[in-house]
Amino acid sequence: MKALPIVLVMLITGCGAAATRSVAGPPLWDDPDRHPFRPAPQPYDSPLVWDMVDDTAFRQASRLLAVDPGGEALNVNSLDEVPNSSWFTNRIGLHPMSADDVAVGPCVSPPLDPVGPWWVTSMKAEGANPGFVVRGPDGAGYMLKFDDTEQGPRATGADTIGSRVYYAAGYTTPCNRVVFFDRSILRIRPGTKAKTWTGGHAPLTEAYVDTVLTHAARLRDGRYRAIASRWLEGKPLGAWRFNGTRDDDPNDIVPHQDRRELRGLRLLAAWLDDYDRRDGNTLAVFVPVGNGYGFVQHDLLDFGACFGQFWGSTTTWSRRRGLTYEFDGYVFEDFLSLGAITRPWDTARFGPSGWVFAYYDVDRFEPERWRPEYPNPAFARMTERDGAWAARIIVGFTDEHLRRIIRSARFGDPKLEQELLRILKGRRDKILERYLTRLSPLAQPHVEAQQPLLCLRDVAVSAGIAPAGRPYSATVAWQGRSVALPVQAHADRVCVPLPATPGSKAHPVELSVMLSVDPAAGTIGPLLLGVKHFGGSDYRVVRLVRQEP
Repeated sequence: MKALPIVLVMLITGCGAAATRSVAGPPLWDDPDRHPFRPAPQPYDSPLVWDMVDDTAFRQASRLLAVDPGGEALNVNSLDEVPNSSWFTNRIGLHPMSADDVAVGPCVSPPLDPVGPWWVTSMKAEGANPGFVVRGPDGAGYMLKFDDTEQGPRATGADTIGSRVYYAAGYTTPCNRVVFFDRSILRIRPGTKAKTWTGGHAPLTEAYVDTVLTHAARLRDGRYRAIASRWLEGKPLGAWRFNGTRDDDPNDIVPHQDRRELRGLRLLAAWLDDYDRRDGNTLAVFVPVGNGYGFVQHDLLDFGACFGQFWGSTTTWSRRRGLTYEFDGYVFEDFLSLGAITRPWDTARFGPSGWVFAYYDVDRFEPERWRPEYPNPAFARMTERDGAWAARIIVGFTDEHLRRIIRSARFGDPKLEQELLRILKGRRDKILERYLTRLSPLAQPHVEAQQPLLCLRDVAVSAGIAPAGRPYSATVAWQGRSVALPVQAHADRVCVPLPATPGSKAHPVELSVMLSVDPAAGTIGPLLLGVKHFGGSDYRVVRLVRQEP
């Protein structure tokens, strides 16, 4: 059954394809990877220690031996975009979203009733971030997680904001909302068990709940602030991996490390400093469609590590977050040199927020050099084209979008909100400056039939890193002819008129259009487009290739 979707891979054109390549059909916008099957796959667990060792040691060794040589992403359509699938849905990158829509994110259901009662069904007592699984008056299940006693509202705010940023970008995330509640609304049903520190189970008691809550920050009025993460629908299958495929999912035929949405995820993680973006913070769910059939949906979870999480009793590791892996060559160099080499993290200082956002900053941020906690196989394979794709999505987040998203975190402190907005804007702009200035930033091609005009959007102009109305040049070739085209540029809109051809529905003619940004604007590769003319005003864009400078 896995042979069937291979046709999909053959239909998807790699971005490095030759400019003269002809595309037989329209661009693929929906990946058929939600084809129902049965039985449901077996749950999979991704232990943190094994995942870290595998990605830090074994996978790096195989890359060194060229067993894992890399290359361009495999699931890209002929317009250099990612089709909708069980992994990704095109949202703000291709379809503008209002600030209201972005602030709501995945939260389409009513919020958890703060009056209660909330019935505790299980709990997580270990670690620095305690949590409960509760069932609310609405009958839905929620994971409750709390802020620690050091960083104020950072963790719950990060979980709220992260879920909305990733959702708007195109990923599936749970509905995360900040809630305030009194201890008295937590109830325990008789017979409920809790996992103990040793890995066993014991009856869950009120005293046990109180012990776990001692690790959580408490408000002055005695209430607790928490993140209520609504349980995702479907049968949980555990984590999905950032490499390989699942043998028990016939729809899963593209190696995960070669999926553009997972490679480009690296830039969104870098933006938020989501250094803990690993297998363990993902979830695969089997979505039923009837008679035991269903498909696997791939979700992202747990964004509480974003925005400068401070970890451990020393500042050493916290200052290194985002700048280096937990274990890499720097560790050995610093050991052998007795710390004589000055590193970027040596000069790290808290910003105006103090402990809250700790070392999350703009000045030391270099998008190309950002690192998660340990190597991520998909992040490590991100190419220039993958990064440019992610940057074209990040362009969609305006300052107003960010303000509204931050407001949804209910920090209750305008100074914290302003500081986080400043950092997010600064890091966003650094990403756009780096990844929209090498490959062509012209995107979203379409033909306006009345003229006809081939129009695109210059997202570098939209981002404010290039001047509006900057000069462009264009040529078109078809059936042995080649002519220069006048370019109309206004704000971030760039259009060229298309010539008439003898094309017809039975015998369409393909035009090859080359659009270039004026060399004075920098070293940016040209954009090559294939436009098919089916007669009259029927022109269709079928191919887009961004060439290297």
